[in-house]
Amino acid sequence: MPTQPPSGRGPGTGPVPGPRRRNPSRGLGFAALAAFAAVSPLCTDIYTPAMPDVMREFGTTPSAVQLTLTSFMIGLAVGHLLFGTLSDAMGRRRLLLIGGVVTVLASVACALAPSIEVFIAARAVQGFAGADGVVLGRAIIADATVEPRTGRLLGLLTVIVGIAPVAAPLLGAVLIQGAGWRGVFWTVAGVLALVTAVAAWRVPETLAPERRAGGGFRRIVAGIGTALSRPLYRGLLVTFIFSFGAFFAYISASSFILREQHGMGALGFGASFAACALAMTATSLFSSRAAGRIPYGRLIGIGLGGLAVAASVLFVASLISTPLWLFLPACALLTASMGLINPNLTALALGQVRDVAGTGSALLGTCQFGIAAAVAPLVGLAGEHSSVPFGVCVLVPGLGAGAVYLALARGRGERTTAVG
Repeated sequence: MPTQPPSGRGPGTGPVPGPRRRNPSRGLGFAALAAFAAVSPLCTDIYTPAMPDVMREFGTTPSAVQLTLTSFMIGLAVGHLLFGTLSDAMGRRRLLLIGGVVTVLASVACALAPSIEVFIAARAVQGFAGADGVVLGRAIIADATVEPRTGRLLGLLTVIVGIAPVAAPLLGAVLIQGAGWRGVFWTVAGVLALVTAVAAWRVPETLAPERRAGGGFRRIVAGIGTALSRPLYRGLLVTFIFSFGAFFAYISASSFILREQHGMGALGFGASFAACALAMTATSLFSSRAAGRIPYGRLIGIGLGGLAVAASVLFVASLISTPLWLFLPACALLTASMGLINPNLTALALGQVRDVAGTGSALLGTCQFGIAAAVAPLVGLAGEHSSVPFGVCVLVPGLGAGAVYLALARGRGERTTAVG
């Protein structure tokens, strides 16, 4: 999943206050913030191997189960936009701990859910509260450090968050084998309870009262209006939305395609999913090392080309019963392409809105999770035995992302050396 820069004030805003000068950028404090930042991929990917089991237990349909992803993503979208701005006015620590506690309670509700409807609602709350830690973990690091340490820590955070999609499906598959799908959520609740306790002990308030901003919802609306008034940012935002929509079609459908259509076990699916996630981690690391040496636009263009090829192959594969020899390599190409697209597209977009970078970042995150929420139920419209809706859902946004970006590169007045 992309890593957004921290909402709120920029890096280097001063040392961490507090009588014992606990530093959240070191030791257990940083570990807790990294765990909070990994909440989104953890709560998404650790659960995907269990989706067919949930469908069978509740006697429901693939689309209904995929609504549990939709509700989680809607919660993330709303929470992502809200918490960064609220923390600018209220401070970081209190909101971080409240979000941690609510995420634990929502995870327990998921584990105890008596029906698919309750499960969907609990997942929405889990996503909303979990967005708090995702946004504030980065903001706290930015508050507590100065350059170049800020950049190094946020880069390390990116790698840690990138590892989560690799490990989570395998961990989920193991848990499903031993404790069933409900055991997955008991484990998530336990881990998050520990993380919240460590944060309460080791993470101080990093935004002093005199540095807090006011303005409430009017400030949110004004920042959004400023960002969206800039044509290049708008075009990059649409490219970002389309590319992530294609990626999330894969996230939503892969479990049903591999487990229900091809009879793959939970461990086999977890291994294949982890391999694809590892491909994205590898290209993300390459992209990080290439920063400053290869233009953003070139990396994005390569990534969008790979995405278009992968999306086309997956569409054709969906029409011929998705043979594994075609499906798995195309999925690996798709995820590897996202490792080039997301971080560079994010950096390029935020470079257009430096004066409202927090809102620009939150808007990217909100749209990212919003498109994920829209795509998740669509891929299962034809049931678990047809992958044609998946093929359409990956092809249309996959090609759309490239078309929008190409138009930006050729558009008058919007061409830059980065986009060209």
